[in-house]
Amino acid sequence: MTNIPDHEPPLPAGVDLGFERTVPRELAHRRQLGEVFVADSARVGEGEDDFVMSFQIPRAHSLWSDRDPAHHDPFASAEAARQAIFVMLHRHVGVEVGLPFSLQRISFRVEDPAAYRDDDRSPLEGFARYRIVERSRRGADVTGMRLAGTIGIAGRRAMTLTAQLAFMSRADYDVFRAFQRGQKPVATARATPVTRLAPAAVGRSIPRNVVIGTPRHAQGGGEPLLALDQGHPAFFDHDYDHIPGPLMAEAMRQAAVAAADAAGLARPADALAVGLTAKFLDFAEFEADLVCEAKVGDGTDDEGRLPVAVVLRQFGKPVVEGRVDLLPDPRRSQGRRVPAATATEED
Repeated sequence: MTNIPDHEPPLPAGVDLGFERTVPRELAHRRQLGEVFVADSARVGEGEDDFVMSFQIPRAHSLWSDRDPAHHDPFASAEAARQAIFVMLHRHVGVEVGLPFSLQRISFRVEDPAAYRDDDRSPLEGFARYRIVERSRRGADVTGMRLAGTIGIAGRRAMTLTAQLAFMSRADYDVFRAFQRGQKPVATARATPVTRLAPAAVGRSIPRNVVIGTPRHAQGGGEPLLALDQGHPAFFDHDYDHIPGPLMAEAMRQAAVAAADAAGLARPADALAVGLTAKFLDFAEFEADLVCEAKVGDGTDDEGRLPVAVVLRQFGKPVVEGRVDLLPDPRRSQGRRVPAATATEED
């Protein structure tokens, strides 16, 4: 990624962000106060397309604390970064609250796994910094946007990110969704009852946080299916007309962990998800099965990362496709480290 200068401090001179309170929940697209992770925000430079947000993840969060206790979950900071996009757009870019828009593509890479070590005392907190690197327009209207960003934790560049957004009016969105659903056999679809995998099989301990499983009456074998729980307090913080992206990203991660375990290449209790690339090709509907296919790569790279290709399918077509990178033993392999003196928020 490019466009954010090298050797830039996590917070530029003159920018001071706090952690005393969260932003208003509507800015983060959350309904529950406890699901808002962004604390503060600022534009970097007058008139610049450069923004920084502070965030903090509660230590006792029912989803993000359900993990290997040695490390905070990088997916938790990715969720904070997702919320930071909404805050940036509504507070600083002028995008009105309620305007429909979607993440068409998102990717992140943990640059410094050691930044996620848990000292059993401190919450996962830091700064998300984004630069708008491209805008798509139709006349005077912005229809799309490409972002590049970083996550800084404890003075270290912990993660790099990219995101591609699409915008439309409420009327256009309603017409688009009606057309999409009309092209699918939604009316006759029947979702298969699913038995969730054991929490230990996907690196979880709380059964409700397991989001994939097997057909309840199957004899074994086959790809896992999404185990849909529309009452989950984190994934369904508010109403949706489709399966939400964060839930599908978690399904990708759990499918990758289960596949790596089946291949004998990673223990679910240890595997740390250190990368995600997800291209959202379609909206996933509630009425039908979402099949989670995962294929493990040939082996780890020189940083000890194991790539797992993942595709989520519905009605036989890809809805999401991408890759999850796992660090099978993060206690031994900490990846590339950035010295604190030169840790940056650059892209």
